[in-house]
Amino acid sequence: MNRRQFLKWTGFVTVSTVGPALLVGCNSSDDDAVLALTPSIPCKFPQSIASGDPAANSIMLWTRVVPSDADNVISAKAADIAVRLVISSSDQSALLGSNKPLTGVMAHEVLLSAKADWDHTIRHKVEGLSPATTYFYQFIAGNSISRVGRFKTAPAVDADVNKLRFAYLSCQDWSINHWAGFTALASEELDFVVHLGDYIYETVGEDFQKGAVEAAHTAIKLPDGPFKNGKDGARFANTTADYRTLYKQYRSDARLQAVHERFAMIAIWDDHEFSDDCWGDSTTYDNGSFDAKTGKADNKHETERRRSANQAWFEFMPADVKFDITDKGFQNIRLYRDFRFGKLLHLVMTDQRLYRADHVIPEAAAGSSIGSRYMVPTAVLAGAEAQKMAAAKPSGDELALVSILGKTQRDWWQNTMKASTATWKLWGNEVSLLKMCVNGKSLTAAPKDFQTEIILNADQWDGYNAERKALMQFLSSNQIKNVVALTGDIHSFYAGQVYDDYTSGKPVMIDLVTAGMSSDSFYSYFVKAVGDKSFAAVQPLVFTSEAAAEGIAIQMISAGVAMQAGVVDLTNTALIAAAVKGAIAAGKLPAAALTPTASLLTTAINTFNETLAGNMGTLIGGQIAALAAAGRSVAAQTLYGMIAQQLAGAMGITTAQVPAAEVVKRLNPFANQAAGTAPAANNPWIKYADTDAQGFTVVELTAAGLKAEFRKIAPLQGSVAPQKAVSSVKTITVKAGSLDLTITD
Repeated sequence: MNRRQFLKWTGFVTVSTVGPALLVGCNSSDDDAVLALTPSIPCKFPQSIASGDPAANSIMLWTRVVPSDADNVISAKAADIAVRLVISSSDQSALLGSNKPLTGVMAHEVLLSAKADWDHTIRHKVEGLSPATTYFYQFIAGNSISRVGRFKTAPAVDADVNKLRFAYLSCQDWSINHWAGFTALASEELDFVVHLGDYIYETVGEDFQKGAVEAAHTAIKLPDGPFKNGKDGARFANTTADYRTLYKQYRSDARLQAVHERFAMIAIWDDHEFSDDCWGDSTTYDNGSFDAKTGKADNKHETERRRSANQAWFEFMPADVKFDITDKGFQNIRLYRDFRFGKLLHLVMTDQRLYRADHVIPEAAAGSSIGSRYMVPTAVLAGAEAQKMAAAKPSGDELALVSILGKTQRDWWQNTMKASTATWKLWGNEVSLLKMCVNGKSLTAAPKDFQTEIILNADQWDGYNAERKALMQFLSSNQIKNVVALTGDIHSFYAGQVYDDYTSGKPVMIDLVTAGMSSDSFYSYFVKAVGDKSFAAVQPLVFTSEAAAEGIAIQMISAGVAMQAGVVDLTNTALIAAAVKGAIAAGKLPAAALTPTASLLTTAINTFNETLAGNMGTLIGGQIAALAAAGRSVAAQTLYGMIAQQLAGAMGITTAQVPAAEVVKRLNPFANQAAGTAPAANNPWIKYADTDAQGFTVVELTAAGLKAEFRKIAPLQGSVAPQKAVSSVKTITVKAGSLDLTITD
């Protein structure tokens, strides 16, 4: 490779320092001067502009410029284009987001090149800026000018900062719901924005992408993307051109552009920037291979596809990170990095995909994603993890085969956290640290495999418990305080405490999980899952309805009658049916009590929130009580009467004297009928859950405390985004030095 070619590739990221002179980007060679590039032809900036990674003295600025007659998304067949960048430190707020030229004396000007090799994108780092200062910037190509953008530099590392205000978000699928949330986000007063990944989704036409979507978002066409299965259906990004197409299409939305124009973004990726539930360069579209004799398993490795994904992310995200296109491996980019905002905040961003080990239980070993990545018995997962740790111990890193971060990044994270002197240590963390399990021991009608403690999602930290414990115990033993994870991925809002050991440990830090901006909710996935007949018995843990609650009341009546008749085996449906038939014949039970009421609503009521962060069955019991009180269900009234009668006999009082509260407790199908106590909460560390949500989170940080506002987005109205995007706000408050969460509307 000659010197000119080397400079051509490594020169993609140029750097200049603020000064009085007009400078050429310092990575340009003398014989490739920007002034000698394409003359002033009409141009446009179809993806607008963006800034990222604000430091006290620097910023990364981005744009894409193409000839005005080029397609906005298809890569332009044009030569390199000369572009001028201008920056002003004077207040240009009136021009923000417009195509009007900046006015007054410029703080900095530099000539750059939009190179065809990099899809005519520019990534330019400006150094020598003043800390805690708002700047305005604009790109100019000939007579064509971009919109005006704004960014704010970070305070000096040793500065006393009274307050910081920022937002964080994740999971913005072009093909689902709407993007009105970006309009709401752009209207906020913020210092910067954090993106936790799934900025794009690598598939188009996937089953989960076939639901309602706003008319403003037309279907995406990948230039090379092959079919995911067979010869029709979903396609997936496979080449650099495919991944570039996704970024260009996503960034063509004016509402997302408005956010980038107004705030510097600190971004990390998750899985969909490459491939769903990926690890390293491995994909999970199929189950991969497994050798039962050796216990070895593997997924399909797609190194070139991974490299293409890395390159496109680097080209289109204004991040101050290292990327080496000459490195033929897939770890040719380093995303993990940290940011200081005075003495108040140290923000640590990690990469939880590139260095990740295989899922502890491989898909091929389990036969599918169920039992490997999802719905995994806790004991089985722990056993498999212990085996892998034992196998890796001779290598010197027993976590090597069960790690999300990888040893180098793990050591960096620990050293960074330990050395930090900032009041708050916030962790840009892609997947939730909160244990999310369901104890199925009380679900006697469920499949036997489910009648134990089940981990819902082993693709998040629950599937890498040993490394999570190691990190949390590191924080605990080093007495590192005020650590809060900013998390995305799981398409829900959660707030909770992260324990050093979820079996017998104590809380160490906080995890605040934001919902996806425009993704199907976690709840919706489980609604579909329990639609399968094999999981029908666990449906009450996900949703109920008036009709479904009455159905459970009928089951409880049948079970109660059977037990009174001496039936011990309540899985024997024939014996239960015989006992019920006998009770009806003897006049002890009205036949109407076993007949569904046709007029009851079938509208789904979310019970998944309380399954994850409450007492199972409380909502179902409440529905049965309401139906009985309103006289709308004979079954509900009969069950209520049966329980009241049993309590009256046990207490030696009349049925009328039985407290209603005692009856209602026992209408919960999972309650201890003798004591009337609901089952213990599955996840007491989760203090708040909204599993059926889209939205983003705004954080206000002071030395005294952290306030996070979960901004929930209103649903799509037909095919039109709602005029008022934010439908509700839930506020989570954490005092400095405390691990308690206060939750208010």
